[in-house]
Amino acid sequence: MLVNMLIGTTWADTAGSDLKDTGTCFKAQQTLKVTGKVTSSLDGSGLPGVSVVIKGTQAGTATNSSGDYTIDVPGTDAALIFSFIGYETQEVVVGGRNVINIELIESIERLDEVVVTALGITREEKSLGFSIGKVDGEDMIRVAQENVINSLAGKMSGVVISSTGGTGSSVSMVIRGATSLSSDNQPLFVVDGVPVINTLNNITQFGNDNRVDYGNAISDINPDDIESVSVLKGPSAAALYGSRAGNGVVLITTKTGKRSKGVTVNITSNTVIDRPYKFFETQKHFATGYFSFTPENYPGSVMKIDPAQGAGAGIELDKGYLAIQWQSPEDANGNQVPIELVSYPDNFANFVQTGITTTNGASVSSNTEVMNYRLGFTNMSNRGIVPNSDLFRNSLSFSGSVIAHEKLTISTNFNVNRSWSNNRPSSNRGSNPLEWAIKMPVNINILDLEDYWEPGQEGVQQKTPKNGLYNNPYFLAMR
Repeated sequence: MLVNMLIGTTWADTAGSDLKDTGTCFKAQQTLKVTGKVTSSLDGSGLPGVSVVIKGTQAGTATNSSGDYTIDVPGTDAALIFSFIGYETQEVVVGGRNVINIELIESIERLDEVVVTALGITREEKSLGFSIGKVDGEDMIRVAQENVINSLAGKMSGVVISSTGGTGSSVSMVIRGATSLSSDNQPLFVVDGVPVINTLNNITQFGNDNRVDYGNAISDINPDDIESVSVLKGPSAAALYGSRAGNGVVLITTKTGKRSKGVTVNITSNTVIDRPYKFFETQKHFATGYFSFTPENYPGSVMKIDPAQGAGAGIELDKGYLAIQWQSPEDANGNQVPIELVSYPDNFANFVQTGITTTNGASVSSNTEVMNYRLGFTNMSNRGIVPNSDLFRNSLSFSGSVIAHEKLTISTNFNVNRSWSNNRPSSNRGSNPLEWAIKMPVNINILDLEDYWEPGQEGVQQKTPKNGLYNNPYFLAMR
């Protein structure tokens, strides 16, 4: 003690007359040992692993298995920050105290993490024994789709979504891979507690090879009416709904007026533009044929392209060679005149068009102490990427609930949808316009087929490079 006093006196004398300031600098270097315990506000038990950090520094510690901690702080003005996963962060000024006990409050956000399971029952996600994915309704209408399943693409792990055809066709949804070779592996859909069987077999054939996919049942649901979608994965999820849920369960909860504050009117409008940007790679250098002749080695006087020779190994294109082709003009004697062999590498891109989907909707909802309701109407108009293909849908929905007695609540909801199309393109092989657009030989300009009737045989014969071998894609799309 005497040594400290002598040192302090000598320092003060050497520094000059400002003794008060020198003493203050000396005290600022002192540290204070703080101990305490961190407990939970729920049951008062100690919380292990709580982070205790001195504010504005990297220095800190963590509580032990009993929730106790010890830390050295630089002076009485320091502040301690207590943080733990699932609890609210607290900041406390030391203020010269040696013992600081903290009670952490559980975060409200953690308590709100609930999902809808079977029969509309909500449970905390952490209490479930199986994997579950959830998508809010707002995320599904950010980019409007003509089929609600398409809106789930890329939003959940382990879920593969693929379209089986053009506008209005069925959409496949497979959860955690295919489990059967004899079924379509589609999950069970449950809309507000009502099971909906969603298959991929709604295909009708007219005539020869004219198969039209009219879409699956779930495609009639209006995305604007959806509050949330929960996907239950795995065998444990199947136990909730039996064997029908062997491929998983998709729970769809529709909107009600419970969240409204007074009378609320919502108006929505959404437009999505579809434009194909990646196409199949095909050879673009040779005409139809089996041999790549040149004018010098061709076995004849004038080269000729036969569309019946389907192999793409014929005469090389864009070399200035002349040949008689299906669209060659005739001379005065009725003989076809050779024309230059040119490639048309963008045939498929020139055939498809820009797709446009426009969705307009309006809803009115209200919520009081004894009742709530929501009434909505949505109109969807789609122009597909295949020429002359379209899809229209009008959706009317209503949900309401009335508390008739303290122990009796009456609720109802209904959805009425009308979908129609002026022309649904054929799918799969046969009369599919896209099939014949991509099969069109590269030496034929597909735009020459846009006027799809053979001159003089309108309504009888389609224009085609080879009757009986090629179908005109425009004819298939327009008729």
